[in-house]
Formats: sequence, structure tokens, C-alpha cells
Amino acid sequence: MDTLTLALTGRAGARIAAHFGIATHRNTLLRRVMDLPDPAPTEPRSIGVDDFALHGGHVYDTVITDAVTHRVLDLLPERAGAYVEAADAAASQAQQVADCFHLRQNIANPVKRTVTGHRS
Repeated sequence: MDTLTLALTGRAGARIAAHFGIATHRNTLLRRVMDLPDPAPTEPRSIGVDDFALHGGHVYDTVITDAVTHRVLDLLPERAGAYVEAADAAASQAQQVADCFHLRQNIANPVKRTVTGHRS
């Protein structure tokens, strides 16, 4: 039942449980999830670091994630760019990679400006 509860809490979980002949209420499933112990933290094997814009693109923050589980490890307010210097100093062997979103965005934006400029 815990697997079902974790996968589908609330109304969806109660509806699926009814198909299995289990009478329950959505709030019961939610309480069961809240009663479960937090999973033990694991040491990340690979981390991801990215910056993102808040407040209309004027303030950039940095998020550090477990690159395997996608779990957020830390949020560093207003430190975008500083992590590059820190990574170079602390882990010079680290490999910097670009994700597909940013690669597509870096290609699409100049193409869009060029096409828009020649539209007439």
C-alpha cells in the first residue's frame, strides 16, 4: 500500500485503491505519506550547477542538484557566475557541459532574430 500511496496520493490514489478493493480516503493517503520517514540522504555521484533568473531576469540565482536523482541540494541566491570560479579552484578536473535546453536556445534566438529581421 505504501508504494501506491507514494505514487498516487490524494484523489487519484483513492480511486486506484478502490479498483483493488481497498476503501480509503484521499486524506488518509496524504497522512500516510506525511507519516513516512524521510529517505536517508545519499552522497551525490554527480552534481549539476545552473543559474536561473528571478524577478524579470535581473537577479540570477544558482541551484546545485544531484545530476542523477535531480534532487535540489542547495540554492545559492545571487551567486550566478561565482560557481565557475569556485569549480575551477576546487575541482579543476571537473567537466563543464551544456544541457540541451541552453544549446537549443543559443541556436534558436539568433536564428529567430535573423528571420524576423529579413521578414519583409
